[in-house]
Amino acid sequence: MKTLVSSLLLVICFSVFAFAEGQVLPKPDVLGEEEVFMTKGFSDFETIIINNLDMEHAEYGRVNDEERAKIESMKPMLNTIFTTTVERELKGKKLFKNIKINAKPEGNELIYNATVNEFNAGSRALTFFIGFGSGKVHVVITGKFIDAKTGKELASYKDQEAGGFFGSQDLSGFEGKFPAFVGRIATLSTEFIEKLYK
Repeated sequence: MKTLVSSLLLVICFSVFAFAEGQVLPKPDVLGEEEVFMTKGFSDFETIIINNLDMEHAEYGRVNDEERAKIESMKPMLNTIFTTTVERELKGKKLFKNIKINAKPEGNELIYNATVNEFNAGSRALTFFIGFGSGKVHVVITGKFIDAKTGKELASYKDQEAGGFFGSQDLSGFEGKFPAFVGRIATLSTEFIEKLYK
């Protein structure tokens, strides 16, 4: 009888352990919309490849032709802010043995792709007369983490950073806010990575 009970307990414990091992990791709860599809952390990868922002298909909200031209000219700077911020933060957190920028995948590597979904230059009139968050300058970015070997998506997020025209910030408009928003999402994304690392 004791042997039977011991065997049953062993089977139950093994089943619980196996079930727990196969569970998808919890969402980091750092960025807006998050999805996690993996059961093991990013620490399985020695190398992460951080690619430039994909801004080619971004929507432009409340943007006239002159403003659009300014945003186009800002793109190289936004890429630099994004990649260098992620690289700096990951190094500071001591995550990954190797960090590459815009590199061709070679093996057991994690690819970090991010896309700008929308540039919205905001509206001073809506902010002033209506308020309640309307008319705010904002940027929407989607990030995806992909296993280079399999091409499988392991986790993703979609986040919006926004700000209105308040006080001295009136002087900067979207030209000052877009770089700040991209840097903010880049920083938060490293917290997202850190929580999924182990």
